[in-house]
Amino acid sequence: MRYIEHVLVIPRPPARIIPGAVHLPAFLSPDEQEKLVDQARAIAREVAGTPVAMRRPQVGHGQMDAWLLSLGWFWATNPYRMLKEVDGHQVPPVPENFQTIADEVMERARQIDPLVGPTPTIQTALVNFYPPGKGMGQHVDAEEESENAVVSLSFGQDTIFRIEGHDVLLMSGDAVVFGGPARRARHGVLGARKGTSPLLNGRLNITMRQMGQPLHSGT
Repeated sequence: MRYIEHVLVIPRPPARIIPGAVHLPAFLSPDEQEKLVDQARAIAREVAGTPVAMRRPQVGHGQMDAWLLSLGWFWATNPYRMLKEVDGHQVPPVPENFQTIADEVMERARQIDPLVGPTPTIQTALVNFYPPGKGMGQHVDAEEESENAVVSLSFGQDTIFRIEGHDVLLMSGDAVVFGGPARRARHGVLGARKGTSPLLNGRLNITMRQMGQPLHSGT
């Protein structure tokens, strides 16, 4: 007798979360995910041991659970500010392929909700690593002057993305966009779920954004 294993596949179509915020499940293929994770690791190795290395920032009197690597601009805390260099060390640049990815994500997102707005010119990016069980509390992305959308990519373990009280399951390869009326929405992520990904023992997140006033209107 043959036993056939049945795998339950839950449909995850692209969807608007709130006006201006869109979830694009499985936007990146497994191969694309692996290449981007390797690229992030290579950049982190290049700046290891310098003032612009991947770090767990101090926030107030505590320390974040996530490890952050700043690209393009350095996200400094206590007080919050954005820097182009730290103690004479230039912040590593944003890789050219990030803009290509952002263009593709925004094109797809506008098909779901045009309110996401124009494509950002990617001038800065944060590469965040969350150890298993760790997340980030609710906050607003307010350091940038630009109102163009934030483009976020997920790698590794599952998490719950929460934005203005709405919860979305994020899995490896998912993309999220929030712009327009959702650009300054409060959001955060719950703990990375152990054992949910063969790619990483933890979760990696890349958020890409524009710092200054819009430089182009997108398509």
